[in-house]
Amino acid sequence: MLPQVPACAKCNGEKATLEHYLTALLPFGGRHAKARENLETMVPPRLNKNKKLHHHLAARTRTVWARERTGLLLPTMTLPLDFARVEALFTFIVKGLVWYHWQTYLTSDHFVTVLALSQHGEAVFDRKFFQANARDRVASNLDNGTFLYEGVQGVDRPDITAWRFLVYGGATFGGDPRRPEIGSSVIGAFTGPRRVLTYAALRARYAPGI
Repeated sequence: MLPQVPACAKCNGEKATLEHYLTALLPFGGRHAKARENLETMVPPRLNKNKKLHHHLAARTRTVWARERTGLLLPTMTLPLDFARVEALFTFIVKGLVWYHWQTYLTSDHFVTVLALSQHGEAVFDRKFFQANARDRVASNLDNGTFLYEGVQGVDRPDITAWRFLVYGGATFGGDPRRPEIGSSVIGAFTGPRRVLTYAALRARYAPGI
């Protein structure tokens, strides 16, 4: 179970709806013993309560040849995943963790960016955030490896943070319409004030050589 944090009824309801959707799908791609257990005990009742989702999954389930990190090609079952819901759920999770660990409240003046990280992206993310200096670092292993996360907090600002998550021992995410070629086991996220993101975007656009 994730740490408990204060939340309004609206946000709590939205998060619960997202959790219901994703916990019905993610165990199918999990590599953790808990994923198999949840497939047998938790997923069937949830799909029985959501016939629309059940029929959607049944109609769009496919088997493809997927390349493992070792380079080996293996037949793999795929399920349709709405990556926007992954982003939305992890946005809630990140906001909660920033409060839980550092009592820092993220408002509408802050951004939360959630990414499915490729292998190259994982290396860049690690170097840029997790190997850099930090005010504080946190890590947690929930339910014996079912949900792992790490977070770092910026040296100068407590609202600048970065996170990485591993679910069910490496459930593979895909379906991001912006990056359809990516299949990722690691979800990354970072936060900060919106004005910082706006400045960075303007600087990259108008002064890329600086």
